[in-house]
Amino acid sequence: MPYGMTGFGRATAQHPGGALTVELKSVNNRFLKVSLRLPDLLNELESELEAAIRAKLQRGSVYANIQLERGQRGTSYSLNEPLLRDWLPRLKKLAAEVGGSAPEFKDLLAMPGVVLEESEKLELDEQLKQAALGAMDEALKGLLEMRAKEGAALMTDMTTRVALVATHAKEVEKRAPQVVEEYRDKLKARIEKLMADSGQKLEQADLVKEVAFFADRCDITEETTRLAHHCEQFQQVIAGKGEVGRRLDFIAQEMLRETNTIASKANDAELATIAVAMKSEIEKIKEQVQNLE
Repeated sequence: MPYGMTGFGRATAQHPGGALTVELKSVNNRFLKVSLRLPDLLNELESELEAAIRAKLQRGSVYANIQLERGQRGTSYSLNEPLLRDWLPRLKKLAAEVGGSAPEFKDLLAMPGVVLEESEKLELDEQLKQAALGAMDEALKGLLEMRAKEGAALMTDMTTRVALVATHAKEVEKRAPQVVEEYRDKLKARIEKLMADSGQKLEQADLVKEVAFFADRCDITEETTRLAHHCEQFQQVIAGKGEVGRRLDFIAQEMLRETNTIASKANDAELATIAVAMKSEIEKIKEQVQNLE
């Protein structure tokens, strides 16, 4: 079953240093384009994370955002003794000069820069690496699931439209011989009417020659045969596995080319109407194919 190219996936992995969150978003693109946003700590993993994405996807613009929310583990505190030793005598002296009470020790501890918070430095170890790759794998699963649902919906729509084109192609095949017969009858009646006053007689050989020329000029047997084959091929490819978007786009283009030729040769209002209906369906198919991987 083909995949679509629009999807979203999100996964979170827990690590002693914090929580890793991976968010993936993909939209249409003729090729595969990957954009990664990583915290500085994970820059070394950029190539591996991109390789994981490319191993699962073939087409689309993929935007990956990885965030690391640090936990409180490893936080410690230190006392800025030089600052205390510098300010304590100066504050006491100032208090005596102004007649106020000397500051208490707890007041000094509340001063900015006296108590320093020191967080443990987090490094990229094997555990953090596996957490990032595992979260990426889970996010890809969610992304692929959404793309598979889109692909299934597109497949249903295009299968119906291709079947309709094939039905129209059979209508064209059935109608084409009637066009030649009607042309012969109309041409014969017109010539006989024009020649009635002159007393001349219509030669059947001349009529047959003119009708044969008309039939050859508007013959669409090859076009309808190839169009029917393209419809069958389209159904086979879309029911297959793997990347099918480019192949289906090529087949749809060939279907449109045959239909345009049929329309140009159609010396008949009914055939022209059928050709327009086929072109409308094929154009919609081509639009939908652009959403397939």
